[in-house]
Amino acid sequence: MHEPTIPELEVDESIAPRPEEEIADALRAEPDVEDHGRNPR
Repeated sequence: MHEPTIPELEVDESIAPRPEEEIADALRAEPDVEDHGRNPR
C-alpha cells in the first residue's frame, strides 16, 4: 500500500543530491590547471 500524500519518485530522483556534491560539481566545472606536484602540503 502506498501513502497517497507521498509523491512517487522518478528513478533518477531516488537519491537526493548532497550539498557537498553540488559544490564539488561546481568546482569541477572549471578545469584545474594549477601544478599540484611541486609543492606538496
